[in-house]
Amino acid sequence: MVRAIVPVVLVNSAIAMAAVVAVVAIGGAGCSSSSSGGTSGTSGTSGSSGGDGGGSSGGEGGSSDAGGAADAADAAPAGPVNGCKTFDDRTGASASRTIAWMFPLAAKDRCIAIKAGQSVTWSGDFTMYRVGASGGDSPNPIAGFDPMTPTVTFPKAGTYGFESPDAPALVGAIEVQ
Repeated sequence: MVRAIVPVVLVNSAIAMAAVVAVVAIGGAGCSSSSSGGTSGTSGTSGSSGGDGGGSSGGEGGSSDAGGAADAADAAPAGPVNGCKTFDDRTGASASRTIAWMFPLAAKDRCIAIKAGQSVTWSGDFTMYRVGASGGDSPNPIAGFDPMTPTVTFPKAGTYGFESPDAPALVGAIEVQ
């Protein structure tokens, strides 16, 4: 394997990309580098667990893949929707599922829990404070909010966020069980 040092003067991003391509082309297949100071083998393997181009720091045949951090982030549970960590139980047959839509939004109306198939009604001045979907599971039934019929039915379990694009403090979530 032949390695070359390519002096590069970075003038703009196009030259930087050309330099990266040149270094990769000169390095050829089977070359790898390791930030832990490992050495490269003669057959194109590196580190103690590598396959072609692999090593303990990733690559083909390595012990971790380059997407490891992204994979962990994808698997992490989502945070609370619009700050809702606990929900006011409104699942009972006689429970009020009406949100008084005004500023400031009452704490009891910010985060509520209902059962699948139940509905929530917003009551307020929708010309001043519109209602919109914001975060949570998708598709969000609140996305189709109609101020002429301000009742939204939630057919399936999930957590569905809502907000007013006119007042950022008017946010909350509906947890559907």
